[in-house]
Amino acid sequence: MRTAFRWLTSILFAAIVVQVGLAGHAAFDAIHKAERASISKKTIEDGFNAHGAVGTLIVLVMLALLIVSLAGRLGESDLKWSGGIFLLGILQFILGVASTSVPWLGFLHAVNALAIYAAVALLAHRVWTKDRATTAAPATTPTA
Repeated sequence: MRTAFRWLTSILFAAIVVQVGLAGHAAFDAIHKAERASISKKTIEDGFNAHGAVGTLIVLVMLALLIVSLAGRLGESDLKWSGGIFLLGILQFILGVASTSVPWLGFLHAVNALAIYAAVALLAHRVWTKDRATTAAPATTPTA
């Protein structure tokens, strides 16, 4: 289970980087289309479809991370991190949906994305370095 947990953190981190890129692409695609003609709300929403779909998958991976942490009995620290990340993911989903009706919530959606990015990056780094440290050969002390 430790290996699955470790790989899920890496998959989650990569998916979040892609997610941010998709949001940027959708925003600039709308600007590009608006330069040529008047665009509709639907055109803008369609540009964010991939962002929304990947966001849903990310929350599912966050849930899988939490389940693996629980099922694998990986320790209180991993459980707290994965639980906190999952809660940030649920909040992100809610903010994303609500932001279409209350635009200033989009600010919180973006800031929460940064918190998710940081939390997942820290967890992935911690898990990979901790695992590497425990599998490394113990240092020997020279005898004199």
